[in-house]
Amino acid sequence: MKVLRIICIVVGAFLVLDTLIVSMLSNYNLGVILPLMLGLPLLLLGAFMHHMDHGFLTVLKWILLGCYAVGTVVLIVFGILMGTAAKRADRVDADALVVLGAAVHGDKVTWVLSNRLDTAADYLDTHPDTVCIVTGGQGDGESVTEASAMQKYLVERKGIDANRILVEDKATSTLENFKFSKALIEEQCGKDVRIAFVTTDFHVFRAGRVAKKAGISAVGIAAPDVWYIRINNFLRECVGIVVYGLRGDI
Repeated sequence: MKVLRIICIVVGAFLVLDTLIVSMLSNYNLGVILPLMLGLPLLLLGAFMHHMDHGFLTVLKWILLGCYAVGTVVLIVFGILMGTAAKRADRVDADALVVLGAAVHGDKVTWVLSNRLDTAADYLDTHPDTVCIVTGGQGDGESVTEASAMQKYLVERKGIDANRILVEDKATSTLENFKFSKALIEEQCGKDVRIAFVTTDFHVFRAGRVAKKAGISAVGIAAPDVWYIRINNFLRECVGIVVYGLRGDI
């Protein structure tokens, strides 16, 4: 039990510290606070576990430990699904490449989004006949649409010909990203085309399932995540998979 206490305290403290640090470096979102929400009860459980050895406190202790055990198994399963999906697209030959949007700061792409765009640019450089679709509307704190910022980045920073880029600037969700992009692709290239999409590695699994929901058979290409928010994005994505699954969106 002493070893278990130490594990709870160390893991809980690490998760709380993660939120404190990342909150100073990133936009405020669910991913930022999730480690705190998971870590603080775990830290308190470890700190007071040796006092929870009778009556209701014993029951509460084992309920909490059981919940964390089940949660750990779920996270492992989701991690395997995400990792497998991200490594599935070693060789992709697509006629159209959809780049999924992410938040921008004002009119500047974030590190997460620049990684997606760099990955897309590398693909476009080696596949000169592939059409690119940048997709994403305008959200809170953004002075332009995500799609327009993405187009500007690809043209000005990566040297991609603007004539190869189709702009979809209305979508506000992953499902809309694919639905609206599909309409552009069919208008530009016809219906019988091979489609790939670029998104951050942790998001490939869920995005691929959403694409199928939108009637698109597409292969995901994984862009690297930003190292210091990997835990936050992973936890938020796990929540996203659960929510999408309950809603029937995947």
